[in-house]
Amino acid sequence: MRTRNTGIWLCIAAAFLATACSGTPSWKDCSKASCWQGANAGTRHMNILSPKFDDGTFKARVKWAKGRGCNTLHLFLVNKGDGEGCGYTALDPATAKVMDGRIKWARKKGMGIVLWCMSDDSSAWAKALDMDALMKVCKAHGWLDAASTVVVGLEVDEYWSANQVAAHIATIRRHYKGKVGVHHTSGRTTYAAMADILFYQVDPGKSAQQIAAETKKALATGKPVNFFELDRHENRGLSEAALSAGAFGVGNW
Repeated sequence: MRTRNTGIWLCIAAAFLATACSGTPSWKDCSKASCWQGANAGTRHMNILSPKFDDGTFKARVKWAKGRGCNTLHLFLVNKGDGEGCGYTALDPATAKVMDGRIKWARKKGMGIVLWCMSDDSSAWAKALDMDALMKVCKAHGWLDAASTVVVGLEVDEYWSANQVAAHIATIRRHYKGKVGVHHTSGRTTYAAMADILFYQVDPGKSAQQIAAETKKALATGKPVNFFELDRHENRGLSEAALSAGAFGVGNW
């Protein structure tokens, strides 16, 4: 009888562990992404939720990332004009339906998901963004459960004031219980204190030693650092320099 009960409990434990392992990755496990490819970031992998890409293109790009050893996808929800496939928003129901299937497919493939609320190309779209409405869409579709991190926006110091950034982050936190990230223009950390994670970038052309120094500069904010952009295309060497210097993640793997 003991043997039988032990077997039952082992089966229950195995099922529990399998469920736990298939859950949303921790923010700190979302360590390797490759967001740009080709000359001057000509291929923008952050835009693959766009309905202007067909599902075949989306899946091919996810497979490309996995083939490079990436464990994470960084994905724009609202993007007026930043690169190929731009001109879409999750606030459009038809677009949200496309995004829904893609996010679920990527998670089933084991990819961590980092959602970026806003791209940086349109001040008009950024100022008009209804963050509460966007979060309600994300919540209704289950994307907040799938996301390991939500980033308030790309290069937010270009188009939002400190008060606006703080208000948007507060809105995200009302809906999302995970870590919230912030990202600035190159070398800046202005709003780092408002968020949980600093997504950091520098202008291209840095050496590995310079990347290590920039990583330490970013870490001096007291926030975990994802060295999100250190070049305009894949750069394994500089990515390894950032990770070795203490960044938990990179975007140019």
